Formats: sequence, structure tokens, C-alpha cells
Amino acid sequence: MLPQVAHEILALTRDPDADLSDLSSLIYQDQSIASRVLHISNSAAFAGMERIDSLDMAVSRLGMRLLSEIALSVSIEKNIFDIPEYRAEVKWLWQHALASALFAKEIGDLLRLNGEGLYICGLLHAIGKPVTLLALKDLPAEIRTGLTKEEAFLLVEEYSVSVGTIVTRQWKLPQIIQDTNFFYRDYEQALRHKTETMVTYLADILATHAISPEKLSEEAVLEDPVMEKLGLSSEARVEVVQFREHVRQRARSMDI
Repeated sequence: MLPQVAHEILALTRDPDADLSDLSSLIYQDQSIASRVLHISNSAAFAGMERIDSLDMAVSRLGMRLLSEIALSVSIEKNIFDIPEYRAEVKWLWQHALASALFAKEIGDLLRLNGEGLYICGLLHAIGKPVTLLALKDLPAEIRTGLTKEEAFLLVEEYSVSVGTIVTRQWKLPQIIQDTNFFYRDYEQALRHKTETMVTYLADILATHAISPEKLSEEAVLEDPVMEKLGLSSEARVEVVQFREHVRQRARSMDI
């Protein structure tokens, strides 16, 4: 299940009347999340010259938008990406989810779309992968012990989109998150939120390049047809790709 705190943070991000006190009250409900948020706030990627010693200071320093992104990410990491049986693989999935979120937000800002909403689309676009691994972990022992990691990840690749579609619907997530989750690999088929779905696809391949450049080269990313379909100029394409250093730093600061 999507954590209740995450549900409530998502609701706050869509509430124009929400303020920082609402967000800090939510974070305080879970001390493990509160302490993790405070730790991340003091990382090199976020902290200024002065150390942040309290959640109230973090709220004041980082602001509503950034703090909600951190808190949502921490809540999802804690509850969905904590799978010791697949620690190394899940670490990569988490880094990729974070990088996708950051790239989606950056592209959204460039295109004057809702960058905050796209951050969430990027973060959750492949949520079916860890959820599928969680399901495999809960299989009866006699089945699970005979399943190699290679076989497990073949199942993840085969079923993760379907699983992601089911869980985003069960969690009653906004339609834009459901659509980008289901169609990002084949964005031409999206009947709604097509631009956001293309952004999510681009964020996905940018994240792969940023985290594992041996899997996807800069040239391949720059030449992907989605760049032209989104109307990104040559300068904007290079700018987005070069955002990878910031993404790597942010992803490391929020790593498992």
C-alpha cells in the first residue's frame, strides 16, 4: 500500500491553500521520515552555510515545494523500496526513480508545465518494478528459493507495467500519474496527458543515461525522437542532458 503520509503529501501538493505548517505537521507524524528529511536537508545538495538543526528550520529554509518532494520521496523509499533480498537491484531502481523525478521536473519547468506534478510522475513512473519484487518476496518459500535473481527480474520486466497500472489505480492516484505510468514506454498511444507522458519517457531515458551511461549514451538520448516531439531546441536538449550532474548529486543525497 502507498503510505498514508505519502497520500496526504500528494493531497497537499494539489491543495492551493496548503501551507508549510500543514506539511511539517504531516512529517512530524512519522519520526523516521522526519529524521531522514532532516538528514537530507543537511546534505551538500540542499544545505546552505548554516546547519539545519530542526525540522522547523528545514521547512523554513527549503520551502513547500522542495520539502514536499523530499518528504514524499522518503516516505515511498521507506515503504516500497526496502527489499533486503534484492538490495543492490533496488538501490539502482531507487536511484533511477529519483533521477527520473528530477529530470521530469526540469523538463517540465523548461516547457512551462507543472514541474511539481511531473516530479511525482517521474518518481512513480516505474513503481510496478519494486511492487513486483515485493510480491515475489512474499511468495511461498518453496517457490521463492527456486527463483534466481535473473528469473525474478525477467518477471519484473514482463509484469511491472501491468502491476504499476493496478496499484496506481488501487491507490487512487491522480489520472495523470496513472496515464504516464501505463503509457510512458509507448507515449504515442496516450489519449490523455500525452505531453506529460512524453516528458516522463524522456526523464526515464535521461535517468538511465545519468546513472548508467554505459547502458545509454548521451548521443542516443540527444537523437531520440521525443526531443523533437516536445519541441526542445538544440540548446534546450543539451541543457537537459547536462542537468545530469545536479541529478547525480541530488540522487546521492537521497540514496538508500
